[in-house]
Amino acid sequence: MFETITGHQQNKAFLERFLNREERPHALLFYGPEGIGKCLLAREFARAFLCCGPAHEPRPCNRCESCRLLNFETGNFAHPDYLYFDPSTDEEQEKKKTKIISVNQIRSLIRQAAFGPTLSAHKVCIINEADTMNQEAANSLLKLLEEPPDKWFFILVASSISRLLPTILSRVIQVRFTPLTVEETKHALLSKEIPEAEADLLAHLSDGSLGQALRFREEGILDFRNAALKYVGEFPLKAPMTYLLGEDYFSDLIPASGGNEQLQQFLSMTVSVLRDLLIVKNGLPDRVFNIDALPQLQQIAGTWDAKRLHRAAGAAQEAAAAAARRANTKSVLDMATFRINACCEGRL
Repeated sequence: MFETITGHQQNKAFLERFLNREERPHALLFYGPEGIGKCLLAREFARAFLCCGPAHEPRPCNRCESCRLLNFETGNFAHPDYLYFDPSTDEEQEKKKTKIISVNQIRSLIRQAAFGPTLSAHKVCIINEADTMNQEAANSLLKLLEEPPDKWFFILVASSISRLLPTILSRVIQVRFTPLTVEETKHALLSKEIPEAEADLLAHLSDGSLGQALRFREEGILDFRNAALKYVGEFPLKAPMTYLLGEDYFSDLIPASGGNEQLQQFLSMTVSVLRDLLIVKNGLPDRVFNIDALPQLQQIAGTWDAKRLHRAAGAAQEAAAAAARRANTKSVLDMATFRINACCEGRL
Protein backbone atom coordinates (compact mmCIF):
# COMPACT_ATOMS: atom_id res chain seq x y z
CA MET A 1 0.00 0.00 0.00
CA PHE A 2 1.15 3.56 -0.80
CA GLU A 3 3.90 2.18 -3.07
CA THR A 4 3.92 5.36 -5.16
CA ILE A 5 5.19 7.40 -2.18
CA THR A 6 8.94 7.25 -1.49
CA GLY A 7 10.09 6.34 2.04
CA HIS A 8 8.21 6.78 5.33
CA GLN A 9 7.71 3.05 5.86
CA GLN A 10 6.77 3.35 9.55
CA ASN A 11 4.15 5.98 8.81
CA LYS A 12 2.73 3.88 5.98
CA ALA A 13 2.45 0.89 8.30
CA PHE A 14 0.69 3.03 10.91
CA LEU A 15 -1.79 4.34 8.35
CA GLU A 16 -2.49 0.87 7.02
CA ARG A 17 -3.33 -0.30 10.57
CA PHE A 18 -5.37 2.87 11.06
CA LEU A 19 -7.55 2.00 8.06
CA ASN A 20 -8.46 -1.35 9.60
CA ARG A 21 -9.47 0.02 13.01
CA GLU A 22 -13.13 0.25 13.89
CA GLU A 23 -12.64 3.11 16.36
CA ARG A 24 -10.65 6.02 14.99
CA PRO A 25 -9.92 9.59 16.08
CA HIS A 26 -11.42 12.22 13.82
CA ALA A 27 -8.20 14.08 12.93
CA LEU A 28 -4.54 13.43 12.11
CA LEU A 29 -1.68 15.91 11.82
CA PHE A 30 1.16 15.09 9.44
CA TYR A 31 4.16 17.27 10.29
CA GLY A 32 7.79 17.46 9.22
CA PRO A 33 10.14 19.34 6.84
CA GLU A 34 8.86 20.69 3.55
CA GLY A 35 8.99 18.64 0.38
CA ILE A 36 9.33 15.15 1.89
CA GLY A 37 5.98 13.74 0.78
CA LYS A 38 3.60 14.49 3.68
CA CYS A 39 0.79 15.85 1.52
CA LEU A 40 1.30 13.18 -1.16
CA LEU A 41 0.83 10.48 1.45
CA ALA A 42 -2.15 12.35 2.94
CA ARG A 43 -3.85 12.35 -0.45
CA GLU A 44 -3.17 8.67 -1.09
CA PHE A 45 -4.41 7.85 2.40
CA ALA A 46 -7.60 9.85 1.71
CA ARG A 47 -8.13 7.83 -1.46
CA ALA A 48 -7.75 4.55 0.46
CA PHE A 49 -9.99 5.84 3.27
CA LEU A 50 -12.77 6.74 0.84
CA CYS A 51 -12.50 3.54 -1.24
CA CYS A 52 -15.80 1.64 -1.52
CA GLY A 53 -14.26 -1.67 -2.57
CA PRO A 54 -14.82 -4.98 -0.75
CA ALA A 55 -13.65 -4.89 2.87
CA HIS A 56 -11.42 -7.96 2.46
CA GLU A 57 -9.45 -6.46 -0.45
CA PRO A 58 -6.51 -4.03 -0.28
CA ARG A 59 -7.42 -0.36 -0.53
CA PRO A 60 -7.62 1.62 -2.69
CA CYS A 61 -9.10 -1.03 -4.98
CA ASN A 62 -8.79 1.20 -8.11
CA ARG A 63 -12.05 -0.24 -9.44
CA CYS A 64 -14.90 1.28 -7.45
CA GLU A 65 -16.70 4.54 -8.21
CA SER A 66 -14.89 6.29 -5.35
CA CYS A 67 -11.46 5.38 -6.76
CA ARG A 68 -12.56 6.51 -10.22
CA LEU A 69 -13.76 9.90 -8.96
CA LEU A 70 -10.61 10.51 -6.92
CA ASN A 71 -7.63 9.62 -9.04
CA PHE A 72 -4.53 11.79 -8.74
CA GLU A 73 -2.81 10.14 -11.72
CA THR A 74 -5.63 11.07 -14.11
CA GLY A 75 -6.34 14.40 -12.43
CA ASN A 76 -9.89 13.48 -11.47
CA PHE A 77 -10.90 15.22 -8.21
CA ALA A 78 -14.68 14.99 -8.65
CA HIS A 79 -15.28 12.91 -5.53
CA PRO A 80 -18.12 14.55 -3.55
CA ASP A 81 -16.66 13.47 -0.21
CA TYR A 82 -13.12 14.78 -0.73
CA LEU A 83 -12.20 18.34 0.27
CA TYR A 84 -8.80 19.98 -0.06
CA PHE A 85 -7.62 23.39 1.15
CA ASP A 86 -4.26 25.13 0.89
CA PRO A 87 -3.11 28.77 0.60
CA SER A 88 -3.35 28.72 -3.21
CA THR A 89 -7.09 27.93 -3.17
CA ASP A 90 -7.99 31.36 -1.75
CA GLU A 91 -8.31 33.83 -4.64
CA GLU A 92 -8.32 36.88 -2.35
CA GLN A 93 -5.02 35.91 -0.71
CA GLU A 94 -3.55 35.03 -4.10
CA LYS A 95 -4.26 38.59 -5.27
CA LYS A 96 -2.57 39.95 -2.14
CA LYS A 97 0.47 37.69 -2.77
CA THR A 98 0.12 36.32 0.76
CA LYS A 99 0.47 32.66 1.62
CA ILE A 100 -2.00 31.85 4.36
CA ILE A 101 -5.03 29.68 5.01
CA SER A 102 -7.62 32.41 5.50
CA VAL A 103 -10.67 32.54 7.72
CA ASN A 104 -12.81 32.65 4.57
CA GLN A 105 -11.55 29.19 3.61
CA ILE A 106 -12.30 27.78 7.05
CA ARG A 107 -15.75 29.38 7.03
CA SER A 108 -16.39 27.71 3.67
CA LEU A 109 -15.38 24.42 5.25
CA ILE A 110 -17.72 25.00 8.21
CA ARG A 111 -20.63 25.61 5.84
CA GLN A 112 -19.93 22.31 4.09
CA ALA A 113 -19.73 20.54 7.45
CA ALA A 114 -23.53 20.63 7.58
CA PHE A 115 -23.59 17.88 4.94
CA GLY A 116 -22.63 14.26 5.47
CA PRO A 117 -20.99 11.87 3.01
CA THR A 118 -22.87 11.03 -0.18
CA LEU A 119 -20.78 8.29 -1.83
CA SER A 120 -18.28 6.94 0.67
CA ALA A 121 -18.74 6.08 4.33
CA HIS A 122 -16.94 9.28 5.37
CA LYS A 123 -15.94 12.71 4.16
CA VAL A 124 -12.21 13.48 4.19
CA CYS A 125 -10.83 17.00 4.42
CA ILE A 126 -7.12 17.75 3.89
CA ILE A 127 -5.79 21.14 5.04
CA ASN A 128 -2.33 21.49 3.54
CA GLU A 129 0.11 24.01 5.03
CA ALA A 130 -2.18 24.26 8.05
CA ASP A 131 0.58 26.12 9.91
CA THR A 132 -0.08 29.15 7.66
CA MET A 133 -3.52 29.74 9.20
CA ASN A 134 -3.96 33.19 10.65
CA GLN A 135 -5.32 33.53 14.20
CA GLU A 136 -8.92 33.96 13.15
CA ALA A 137 -8.81 30.94 10.83
CA ALA A 138 -7.16 28.79 13.50
CA ASN A 139 -9.81 29.68 16.08
CA SER A 140 -12.58 28.87 13.60
CA LEU A 141 -11.01 25.49 12.79
CA LEU A 142 -10.63 24.76 16.49
CA LYS A 143 -14.39 25.00 16.97
CA LEU A 144 -14.87 22.49 14.16
CA LEU A 145 -12.34 20.08 15.69
CA GLU A 146 -13.92 20.42 19.12
CA GLU A 147 -17.31 19.37 17.76
CA PRO A 148 -16.50 17.42 14.58
CA PRO A 149 -19.40 16.68 12.23
CA ASP A 150 -20.48 13.04 12.07
CA LYS A 151 -18.59 10.84 9.59
CA TRP A 152 -15.99 13.53 8.89
CA PHE A 153 -12.25 12.94 8.99
CA PHE A 154 -9.58 15.67 8.94
CA ILE A 155 -5.91 15.53 7.93
CA LEU A 156 -3.82 18.61 8.73
CA VAL A 157 -0.42 18.88 7.03
CA ALA A 158 2.20 21.24 8.44
CA SER A 159 5.92 21.94 8.35
CA SER A 160 6.09 23.53 11.80
CA ILE A 161 3.80 22.52 14.66
CA SER A 162 5.10 25.46 16.70
CA ARG A 163 2.93 27.74 14.54
CA LEU A 164 -0.24 25.81 15.37
CA LEU A 165 -2.45 26.54 18.39
CA PRO A 166 -1.74 24.22 21.34
CA THR A 167 -5.49 23.63 21.55
CA ILE A 168 -5.51 22.38 17.95
CA LEU A 169 -2.56 20.10 18.68
CA SER A 170 -4.46 18.60 21.61
CA ARG A 171 -7.30 17.53 19.31
CA VAL A 172 -5.31 15.68 16.66
CA ILE A 173 -3.14 12.56 16.53
CA GLN A 174 0.34 13.75 15.52
CA VAL A 175 2.27 11.78 12.89
CA ARG A 176 5.89 12.91 12.57
CA PHE A 177 7.64 12.71 9.19
CA THR A 178 11.43 12.70 8.91
CA PRO A 179 13.53 13.59 5.84
CA LEU A 180 14.20 10.95 3.22
CA THR A 181 17.60 9.32 3.05
CA VAL A 182 19.99 10.29 0.26
CA GLU A 183 19.39 6.91 -1.38
CA GLU A 184 15.59 7.25 -1.18
CA THR A 185 15.75 10.73 -2.69
CA LYS A 186 18.10 9.57 -5.44
CA HIS A 187 15.88 6.57 -6.25
CA ALA A 188 12.84 8.85 -6.58
CA LEU A 189 14.77 11.22 -8.86
CA LEU A 190 15.98 8.36 -11.02
CA SER A 191 12.37 7.20 -11.41
CA LYS A 192 11.71 10.59 -13.02
CA GLU A 193 14.39 9.83 -15.63
CA ILE A 194 16.89 12.31 -14.21
CA PRO A 195 20.50 11.32 -15.12
CA GLU A 196 22.24 9.43 -12.32
CA ALA A 197 25.07 11.90 -11.70
CA GLU A 198 22.61 14.80 -11.47
CA ALA A 199 20.23 12.76 -9.30
CA ASP A 200 23.07 11.89 -6.92
CA LEU A 201 24.09 15.52 -6.52
CA LEU A 202 20.53 16.80 -6.08
CA ALA A 203 19.86 14.09 -3.50
CA HIS A 204 22.85 15.27 -1.46
CA LEU A 205 22.04 18.97 -1.81
CA SER A 206 18.35 18.68 -0.93
CA ASP A 207 18.89 17.30 2.58
CA GLY A 208 16.21 14.62 2.32
CA SER A 209 13.56 16.73 0.58
CA LEU A 210 12.43 15.36 -2.78
CA GLY A 211 10.38 18.51 -3.36
CA GLN A 212 13.45 20.63 -2.75
CA ALA A 213 15.52 18.50 -5.11
CA LEU A 214 12.97 18.97 -7.90
CA ARG A 215 12.81 22.72 -7.24
CA PHE A 216 16.60 22.90 -7.31
CA ARG A 217 16.60 21.25 -10.74
CA GLU A 218 13.88 23.55 -12.07
CA GLU A 219 15.66 26.65 -10.76
CA GLY A 220 19.04 25.69 -12.19
CA ILE A 221 20.68 25.36 -8.79
CA LEU A 222 23.89 23.99 -10.30
CA ASP A 223 24.58 27.36 -11.90
CA PHE A 224 24.36 29.00 -8.47
CA ARG A 225 26.47 26.25 -6.89
CA ASN A 226 29.18 26.60 -9.52
CA ALA A 227 29.18 30.37 -9.03
CA ALA A 228 29.48 29.86 -5.26
CA LEU A 229 32.43 27.48 -5.75
CA LYS A 230 34.19 30.06 -7.91
CA TYR A 231 33.35 32.83 -5.42
CA VAL A 232 34.68 31.00 -2.36
CA GLY A 233 37.76 29.89 -4.28
CA GLU A 234 38.76 33.57 -4.78
CA PHE A 235 39.41 34.21 -1.06
CA PRO A 236 41.47 35.81 0.36
CA LEU A 237 40.94 38.86 -1.84
CA LYS A 238 43.62 41.51 -2.18
CA ALA A 239 41.04 44.17 -3.06
CA PRO A 240 37.46 43.09 -2.25
CA MET A 241 35.79 46.17 -3.75
CA THR A 242 37.75 45.83 -6.99
CA TYR A 243 36.66 42.19 -7.14
CA LEU A 244 33.01 43.12 -6.62
CA LEU A 245 33.12 45.80 -9.30
CA GLY A 246 34.79 43.38 -11.68
CA GLU A 247 32.10 40.77 -11.03
CA ASP A 248 29.45 43.48 -11.53
CA TYR A 249 27.62 42.11 -8.52
CA PHE A 250 27.13 38.73 -10.19
CA SER A 251 24.68 40.26 -12.67
CA ASP A 252 24.87 37.17 -14.87
CA LEU A 253 23.02 35.28 -12.14
CA ILE A 254 21.48 37.95 -9.92
CA PRO A 255 19.54 40.80 -11.57
CA ALA A 256 20.22 44.23 -10.08
CA SER A 257 16.49 44.62 -9.40
CA GLY A 258 13.97 41.90 -8.65
CA GLY A 259 16.66 39.30 -8.14
CA ASN A 260 16.10 38.51 -4.48
CA GLU A 261 15.24 34.85 -5.09
CA GLN A 262 18.42 34.41 -7.10
CA LEU A 263 20.41 36.17 -4.37
CA GLN A 264 19.04 33.74 -1.79
CA GLN A 265 19.93 30.77 -3.98
CA PHE A 266 23.48 32.03 -4.49
CA LEU A 267 24.02 32.63 -0.78
CA SER A 268 22.49 29.30 0.24
CA MET A 269 24.94 27.58 -2.09
CA THR A 270 27.77 29.69 -0.67
CA VAL A 271 26.84 28.42 2.80
CA SER A 272 26.74 24.88 1.42
CA VAL A 273 30.21 25.19 -0.11
CA LEU A 274 31.73 26.66 3.08
CA ARG A 275 30.09 23.94 5.16
CA ASP A 276 31.55 21.29 2.84
CA LEU A 277 34.98 22.86 3.11
CA LEU A 278 34.74 22.56 6.90
CA ILE A 279 33.73 18.90 6.54
CA VAL A 280 36.71 18.25 4.24
CA LYS A 281 38.99 20.10 6.67
CA ASN A 282 37.84 17.75 9.42
CA GLY A 283 38.76 14.71 7.35
CA LEU A 284 35.25 13.55 6.41
CA PRO A 285 35.18 13.86 2.61
CA ASP A 286 32.51 11.16 2.26
CA ARG A 287 30.00 13.42 4.05
CA VAL A 288 30.12 16.44 1.76
CA PHE A 289 26.93 17.55 0.06
CA ASN A 290 28.53 18.80 -3.16
CA ILE A 291 29.87 15.33 -3.81
CA ASP A 292 30.70 15.94 -7.48
CA ALA A 293 32.97 18.87 -6.59
CA LEU A 294 35.10 17.01 -4.01
CA PRO A 295 38.47 17.48 -5.80
CA GLN A 296 37.83 21.22 -6.08
CA LEU A 297 36.69 21.41 -2.46
CA GLN A 298 39.84 19.62 -1.30
CA GLN A 299 41.98 22.08 -3.24
CA ILE A 300 40.19 25.14 -1.82
CA ALA A 301 40.23 23.71 1.73
CA GLY A 302 44.03 23.75 1.66
CA THR A 303 44.01 27.57 1.75
CA TRP A 304 41.73 27.82 4.79
CA ASP A 305 42.04 27.36 8.54
CA ALA A 306 39.18 25.34 10.11
CA LYS A 307 38.25 28.00 12.69
CA ARG A 308 38.21 30.68 10.00
CA LEU A 309 35.98 28.50 7.83
CA HIS A 310 33.50 28.16 10.69
CA ARG A 311 33.33 31.96 11.08
CA ALA A 312 33.02 32.43 7.31
CA ALA A 313 30.09 30.01 7.15
CA GLY A 314 28.44 32.03 9.91
CA ALA A 315 28.98 35.25 7.96
CA ALA A 316 27.45 33.70 4.84
CA GLN A 317 24.44 32.51 6.87
CA GLU A 318 23.93 36.04 8.20
CA ALA A 319 24.01 37.36 4.64
CA ALA A 320 21.49 34.70 3.57
CA ALA A 321 19.21 35.75 6.44
CA ALA A 322 19.48 39.38 5.32
CA ALA A 323 18.57 38.36 1.77
CA ALA A 324 15.53 36.48 3.11
CA ARG A 325 14.46 39.76 4.76
CA ARG A 326 14.59 41.37 1.30
CA ALA A 327 17.62 43.53 2.03
CA ASN A 328 19.27 45.40 -0.85
CA THR A 329 21.18 43.03 -3.16
CA LYS A 330 24.29 45.22 -3.43
CA SER A 331 24.46 45.75 0.33
CA VAL A 332 24.09 42.04 1.06
CA LEU A 333 26.81 41.03 -1.39
CA ASP A 334 29.12 43.76 -0.09
CA MET A 335 28.60 42.59 3.49
CA ALA A 336 29.10 38.92 2.62
CA THR A 337 32.26 39.54 0.60
CA PHE A 338 33.98 41.82 3.12
CA ARG A 339 33.11 39.62 6.10
CA ILE A 340 34.07 36.30 4.46
CA ASN A 341 37.34 37.89 3.33
CA ALA A 342 38.02 39.15 6.85
CA CYS A 343 37.36 35.64 8.20
CA CYS A 344 39.75 34.12 5.66
CA GLU A 345 42.47 36.59 6.67
CA GLY A 346 41.86 35.98 10.38
CA ARG A 347 40.57 39.48 11.11
CA LEU A 348 37.17 38.23 12.30
